[in-house]
Parts: sequence; structure tokens; C-alpha cells
Amino acid sequence: MLRIEFMGPPGVGKTTVVRRLQDDRAPGLPALHAPQWLPLWAEHQRKRPNAVTRNLESILYARKGLRRWMRPRLEKEMIRHALRALRDAPGPWPEFLRGALGTPDPEIPEALALERLRSFAFSAAQAWVADSLHGQGAVVFDEGLAQRGISLGQGMDVARTREFYRRMPAPAAVVRVRASSAEIQARLRTRNPDVTRFNAMVERAFEIGELAGEALGTRGIPVVDIDASGDVESAVQETARALKGLSVMSGR
Repeated sequence: MLRIEFMGPPGVGKTTVVRRLQDDRAPGLPALHAPQWLPLWAEHQRKRPNAVTRNLESILYARKGLRRWMRPRLEKEMIRHALRALRDAPGPWPEFLRGALGTPDPEIPEALALERLRSFAFSAAQAWVADSLHGQGAVVFDEGLAQRGISLGQGMDVARTREFYRRMPAPAAVVRVRASSAEIQARLRTRNPDVTRFNAMVERAFEIGELAGEALGTRGIPVVDIDASGDVESAVQETARALKGLSVMSGR
């Protein structure tokens, strides 16, 4: 299973574009799956149920009401097994985890540092599962490891941030979503008018995106840029065209 990761400042439109891509499969692209299916697929790969059980559970899981009931248990098991497997994972996982989980910036409140690490551990488990799954298509993340680097990078120096992306387990592709700083900040203020740190946060996210592009590009990982400053449909079509042009998506 391929792993595709989106990254960009909060409010730039990653989630909107990703959901549209997953809902409306573009001709010429493989199926683009949502990470919410990973817990069920990981369970099936571990336990190997017969076809009847697998199909029945998939039908039940597709119903949102039942998925809200099934997902927490399956997700807990998925994370437990993934983190256990990561103890003995081959490179580059040990070096990547060691660097990402190093000493945080002392200026960051302990509660915020803990929340960032919890989110990072969840994203690491998801990435491990996606890379380990058998099957066709790609799992598309709007909050994957590439995006966690933006979150963690708010408290990292440049050298450590660059190292994060230099060692990050390679996805099939990374999509950087862009828009003007003013437009992003306007969207963020709409969500939360009381927050006043938007400018510094957005500008730092842009800086981290540039560092990520350089580090990933030197490793041969495809990095494509998408303009989300206009309407959503244009951004979705641009993303689909960019992904179709990548050899990793067609097996070339």
C-alpha cells in the first residue's frame, strides 16, 4: 500500500482537498483511501479472517454510526501492535524515532510538548501500518509524519528540523499545499478569533515546508506543490493531475 502525505500551514486547506480526492476518485489514479480504514485493515491482516467475516466487518465499518463504535477498539489494538513492532523496526525507523523524540524546546509548556509527542506517536503508528499493509491503492494523510514535522518543528532549531525530514520513513509522495499568508490567517481567525499567534505560526510553517522540500528532494522523494488559494475544485484537480504524473502512482 502506498503512503501519500500532505503538509502545509494550519488552515491552508489540506483536509478539504484530501477529503475531496478520496470521495471523488479521479480517472487514472489508484484508489485513494482514508486513514480511518487502517484499524480495520490492520486487524484483518493480523487475524486473517475468512472472506465472509472480512466482507461483513467491512460493510459494518463503512456505516458511520457503527464505525464510531468499532474504531476506538480497533485503533487501540492497531497502535499497540504498531508500537510493539517499532521496537525492533529496521532502519530508518530507529534513527528517525530517536531524533524526533529527543529533548523538546524548554520554552514549550510541558502539556503542549506531551500533546505533540502523543500526536507524533499516533502518526508514526499509522505510517508503519500503512507501509506494512498488503493491497492496492494509496492511503492519503493530511496529518501524517510530514505534517507532524511542522508541529514539532515549531519548537526545533533548523538543523534538527532538517534532520527530521532527512530521516523520515519515505512516503510515496509528499504534497505541499500553499496559499497566501494573509488568506491562511483569515481562515484561522474565522475558526478562532481569540488566537493572536497566527502570523508567527504560519510563517514558521512555510519555513519548515521549505526545509522539508529540500531534505526530501535530495532523497528522491517526489514533492509536489499545490495552490489552494482559489476554489477547492481547482485545487483538487491540480492535485489529481500532479499525482497522476508521478511514476510511483502508475508503477512505472
